[in-house]
Amino acid sequence: MENSPSGPKTEVLPEAECWKYLRSSYIGRLAVINGTTPEIFPVNFVPAEGALYFRTAPGTKLYSLLAGTLVALETDGLNAYSTEVWSVVVKGIPEPVADGNVPLELSDPDREPWESGVKEHLIRINPTEVTGRRFYVQPRTRWWPPQDFSADWI
Repeated sequence: MENSPSGPKTEVLPEAECWKYLRSSYIGRLAVINGTTPEIFPVNFVPAEGALYFRTAPGTKLYSLLAGTLVALETDGLNAYSTEVWSVVVKGIPEPVADGNVPLELSDPDREPWESGVKEHLIRINPTEVTGRRFYVQPRTRWWPPQDFSADWI
């Protein structure tokens, strides 16, 4: 196996910069353990007071969160020119939050969930680890072959 040509390396982000990216995003993927099975769910989250908050309805996700085992939430993005990407992962302990203890940041009307329905359970992830990385993207022709849209399978 050949080594890839040298170029810009992946940059490990300091925790303060990870929080900057978390504040710029609101969609993430939440990884939980449901019994012995890993599950991943999209969630709309808000970073506030050094933690991540989101609402959820009863179901597999809530059941897994209430077990109190470690979870991970990942979010990512790219710059306006699609030349630089970043990814942040927050690992932590989930816990339910009483509505009387809601941080002011959670009242942001622009933070609407993608899926409709009542989400009566507020969950806080108390971080045990926050990590992130950023790297430059190679031109698409280097990582994805050109597509033939004239094929019969379309």
